[in-house]
Amino acid sequence: MKKRIYATGLSDAVGLGMYLSLSVLFFHKAVELPNAEIGLVLGIAGITSLLGAMPIARAAERFGTRTVLTALFLVRAAAFLALAVSSSFVAALLASAVAGVLSRGISPLIESGLIARASNEEAVGALARLRSLRNAGMAAGALPSGAAIAIDEAWAYRAVMVLSAVLFIGCAAVCRTLADGGRPAGAARGGPSRGSVLRDRAFLRITVLYGALTMSALVLGLGVPLWVVQQTQAPAWTVTVVQVLNTAAVVALQVRISRGSDDFRTARRMMRRGGLLSALAAGVVPLTAFGDATTNLALVVAAALLFSLGELYIMSGATGAALLHIPEGRKTGYLAAFNLGFAVTTVVGPPLITTSIGWGGWAWLGWALYFTTVGLVAMRLPQPAPAAGKAPQTAGSPA
Repeated sequence: MKKRIYATGLSDAVGLGMYLSLSVLFFHKAVELPNAEIGLVLGIAGITSLLGAMPIARAAERFGTRTVLTALFLVRAAAFLALAVSSSFVAALLASAVAGVLSRGISPLIESGLIARASNEEAVGALARLRSLRNAGMAAGALPSGAAIAIDEAWAYRAVMVLSAVLFIGCAAVCRTLADGGRPAGAARGGPSRGSVLRDRAFLRITVLYGALTMSALVLGLGVPLWVVQQTQAPAWTVTVVQVLNTAAVVALQVRISRGSDDFRTARRMMRRGGLLSALAAGVVPLTAFGDATTNLALVVAAALLFSLGELYIMSGATGAALLHIPEGRKTGYLAAFNLGFAVTTVVGPPLITTSIGWGGWAWLGWALYFTTVGLVAMRLPQPAPAAGKAPQTAGSPA
């Protein structure tokens, strides 16, 4: 069954990768929306993505992961088909809003289905492999999008949306074959309510720190490209090099770096290390104010590698710490809440990052201080209670 879940996660990522790498141009070239309306469509989709995760998790606890995942993929396919034929602002907004509601709910269900019967050590490795596959899938999704951009015709952009919908229909078909036909495996009777997750202060602290630390991924994906093209002498294709390096690092190293994060003290140290590596990366970026184009390129590559390593340690440490705090049988709801940490960051992060770039080198020093502080705060996370997770730390473990 795990192979089918991995296949679902990979196919889902390819479909999303096609959309994410093409969305702005699709709305501009195919739907012919002005910039202000494009921003509004994407902004509303981002906001609605925050609203769907917990209700979807609760539905999965009641009706079963297989049933809910199948329905979600079919609805997502319908939303993308609606996008493919949309020709007005209202149609694009409605289709994007529906797709947004689902976007943060599907991934936690895939994850909980994958690790439902796994120990914490097995779960960490499985989630790391899933993330590597999904990153590879997102990168693969950019290939048909690149072809559509090269053709630069409305029909080509719409064809990519249709292809994404077809992939989601395929995901639904695979989900129907999963063994879980009723309640999710390992789910506690009655399941966790949304309120029970929100009352778990220790888990919420991990979720908040996870969101705060994963700002590094947005700084790399948005801040560094803007800085490269606006403030350095590095060639414009450096932006592509940064993206390729980040994807390659995640695919190649995520599983290896995640090892050991099922131990809580190790997980905290990973979060701290990720914050400090991100801080060092932010400190390297303003050095591009000195030197020629070759020097600038080398510095940007160094910063990208440091940011990527930081991201890997953050993801591994935060995931390991979160799993150790999840009560037995409550993975679906808790993983949905955990994923909201990054979801909120994707909404508040872009305006903060784009604004800060205008402050020059001082902005990067500010980001370095931010990541240092948040990384050190991670060492103050509380140990999991003995009843949480399958492999709790002993009472004698030092804080």
